[in-house]
Amino acid sequence: MPDLKSMVRLRESDIVIGKPMAWAAYDSQGRLLLNRGVMVRDINQVRGLIQRGLFRESVERERGEAPEVVEDESRKPATQLLPFENLKLVPGEAMQVQHLAATTKETYNVRLLGYAKGRSVMTTLPEAGGKLMHVTDGQIFAVRAFSGLVIGTFSAKVLKVQHSPYPYMHLAYPANGVQTMRLRKAMRATVDLETAVFDKEGGNIVATGIIDDISVGGARMLISKPVGRKGQIINIGFKVQLGEIEEWLKTTATVRAVQAETGDDGMPRNTYGLQFENLSREQHLLIMNLVYKLTYKDTL
Repeated sequence: MPDLKSMVRLRESDIVIGKPMAWAAYDSQGRLLLNRGVMVRDINQVRGLIQRGLFRESVERERGEAPEVVEDESRKPATQLLPFENLKLVPGEAMQVQHLAATTKETYNVRLLGYAKGRSVMTTLPEAGGKLMHVTDGQIFAVRAFSGLVIGTFSAKVLKVQHSPYPYMHLAYPANGVQTMRLRKAMRATVDLETAVFDKEGGNIVATGIIDDISVGGARMLISKPVGRKGQIINIGFKVQLGEIEEWLKTTATVRAVQAETGDDGMPRNTYGLQFENLSREQHLLIMNLVYKLTYKDTL
């Protein structure tokens, strides 16, 4: 515990958004609230603590520079131009389309029906609110396709819309190739997902919290009560929303790290580092799509 006589009160101007804390911060009783090197991304996270009294030592016991923040290489896309057929997609694969002439960036889900190399890519028609969208020949869509951890994007003109024997469309085959990005399991996105922990698979909720950081490999969960120890497998569920799709994703996760700390509201909080176990293909694609959209939101 620090020497209370050496404590200096922190002001809001002492904390720089997006940079690591140069000191550890304590309350008036000398209890650690924020570790040295913690990245403050939103001043609202600590404003309440500052108002109640947030302090640092006048002479920091831990000498030296604050930890350097190294740019996360896992957030950078590894792009490559590949022939469409190299994605090795099969009928039924999930794809997304976005009308390039639209004023919004809303994307819509379609399913791959098949393709004829060099001629066309056949998909179901996009839907909005359970109804088929009006699509006409000649419209141009930006298309996103998923294959494992690879996401391919390309632009394609609608060659022909068919409504018999069922609604589908022919998109121009991407003769110039598909721009692909390989998502690493380490790629993470900052989120705010409602989360619940269950006593068993399909069981009762024992605690609720949020996931504030997620990747296709795992997540960081903030929750008010202890729900597991390191190495334990827990049952969790969290809500994911992508456009009009809203789904509760339930899975098991192994606890890889546990830390008890004080939350932004000054109350005790438990932070869990989780590793997802046994994700289905649909769940995997859902998380991958979420990470992609949040990481590269300025592209399709």
